[in-house]
Amino acid sequence: MRIERAAAMIVCQQANMHRKQGTPALTITEFMPHAERPALTIEQAMESWG
Repeated sequence: MRIERAAAMIVCQQANMHRKQGTPALTITEFMPHAERPALTIEQAMESWG
């Protein structure tokens, strides 16, 4: 898990440096397939739906 987390951190930083302006920042958990993602709150889910 430590190697996966280290690699995901590097990839996440690179992706956020090169993302287009106005797009939301990516999180490290998006690049870690074996990590548990935090649960969304209702407010976050409604905001992501548009």
